Amino acid sequence: MENNRKTYITDVLVVGGGLGGAVMAQKLHMLKPDVKITIMEKGYFGYTGQTTKAGHGMCMLSPEAGDDIYEMVKEQVELNPYGTYLNDQEYTMEYQKEQYTYIQELERMGGKFSHEPDGSLHHHHEFEGKKISAVQIDIDFMTPFCKQVMAGGAQILERTYFTDLLTNDGKVVGAVGFNLDTTEFVVVRAKEVVLATNEFNPSCRDMFYAPATGYMAAYEAGAQLRNVEHLTEWDLVYRNTGNFLYGVHWVVSNSKGENIFRKYNSHSLEELDVTLIRGMAKELEMGNGPLVADFTQMQKTNEGADGFFHGIEMKQRLELDEFIRNHQDIDLSNPKPEVSVSYRVSIRSLRIDVEGKTSVPHLWGLGQMTTAGSAHGSWVHGDGLGVASKTGLMTAKAMAKYIDDSELGEIDEEQVEFFRKRIFEAAEYKGEFRPDHVIRHISRLIKKPEYSFNKTEETMTELIAELNEIRDQYKDMIHLPKVNGHYLAKAIELRTMIDMLEMMFMVFKTRKESRGCFSRLDYPERDDKNWLKWVILEKGEDGKPSIFTERIPIERYPFKPEGWEEIAMAE
Repeated sequence: MENNRKTYITDVLVVGGGLGGAVMAQKLHMLKPDVKITIMEKGYFGYTGQTTKAGHGMCMLSPEAGDDIYEMVKEQVELNPYGTYLNDQEYTMEYQKEQYTYIQELERMGGKFSHEPDGSLHHHHEFEGKKISAVQIDIDFMTPFCKQVMAGGAQILERTYFTDLLTNDGKVVGAVGFNLDTTEFVVVRAKEVVLATNEFNPSCRDMFYAPATGYMAAYEAGAQLRNVEHLTEWDLVYRNTGNFLYGVHWVVSNSKGENIFRKYNSHSLEELDVTLIRGMAKELEMGNGPLVADFTQMQKTNEGADGFFHGIEMKQRLELDEFIRNHQDIDLSNPKPEVSVSYRVSIRSLRIDVEGKTSVPHLWGLGQMTTAGSAHGSWVHGDGLGVASKTGLMTAKAMAKYIDDSELGEIDEEQVEFFRKRIFEAAEYKGEFRPDHVIRHISRLIKKPEYSFNKTEETMTELIAELNEIRDQYKDMIHLPKVNGHYLAKAIELRTMIDMLEMMFMVFKTRKESRGCFSRLDYPERDDKNWLKWVILEKGEDGKPSIFTERIPIERYPFKPEGWEEIAMAE
């Protein structure tokens, strides 16, 4: 195994070459042509990130369509389960301002969007009740941005797996990793580092699986994580394939033909809420399975309702579902296919300000990994590409203001050697299992009802103990069948997965209420009086996780819950 060292020096290092990283790099070059940019990408530049998985399109605010920024932010804060007054409303408003112009800006940069025959931009209200429009993108949307980045002279380190951030005197001065093909150890010195490594999603069955490497690197460098607890999602899936059925959870029925959505008084027409999930589990416990998506109920269930997906037309929903089922090789003649639930606990919690700066000097963040950390920058379900693009543009514009005054910091060689040894030590492990086997075991473990939708103080304490036990033993449990970059990466993902999940459940225990996406069986109600606050996670001076709360300055925000004066005074 080769772990020779290769060192690079750059002005700006972008970790992650997906859409957000590419847009950021291109825009920064346009603003500052002399700035040297390096992109560290574990795959092949132009073929990774959400554009390869979720070519859904992007959201935008269109005045001619009646979209309204005030109403949009209000909906995000008051109704969206990713908000529920935990938003940083100042960030949210700044983020939404980009919605009016960023599509046109991306198009000028080379992005290809759908247009009407007369040449005007095609956009539509995909979610009719939301004051926001949607646009569709070209299947090769990434290509022009990548070409422009390379034409601008950016250095692309493909097949290079990022592992850790280098720090000196509390400032980020670079990063390390290794080449996946040669296992060569890579050191990058940089004036500024931008993390664009996506969310942490340990749900291995899900197409959006993503490791915790970026978050653990940021945490170890001293960056704060905010709202770690506030992104738990459930998706309805076909039981035989695991493919998603977006938006038909309100016609799920048991073997008796009873509508589960109505039986358990579920309310959310957009997301699967915990009431429905618990109801589905109860039906199976009572022997009323299998559960099916009863498409014969779709028309009558929608009659008189405020609207599905806040008003999406029924005809569109039926056509979309038929299209999805047809392309998933599912028998269209069966009007009641069996369904199940895919549970996903993930974090998007790197805390950034309105410019994209983290709490550590010279470290920036963008894209999905910051959605909740920036306190819910108006997340719209399915708008991952829009998030990447908008934050990429915002970060580039802010970076351009500071980069001329930024200086290259010295690296700590002892720290570099510590990271090198930690990366390559897995080659010496002699256990029975591959790293990915243990990763999948943990992924299944956290999905158990008692650790997910029915979690309590007691069960979460049990899970943390089990994670600690795995941590104590995993080096003796695993081996690398081939000492190559792929299995080295999986060993790192296992280590960071254990550490991140333990801290996540420590934060889960801290918030003693249920709110939006976050639910606890022992604290089932929302508690604004005691928990209208952010929960912050950072590395303490003793090297252990430090968890504390931070007051939300609700009095200066435009949208406030009932009784906010009393809450503010109590603080």
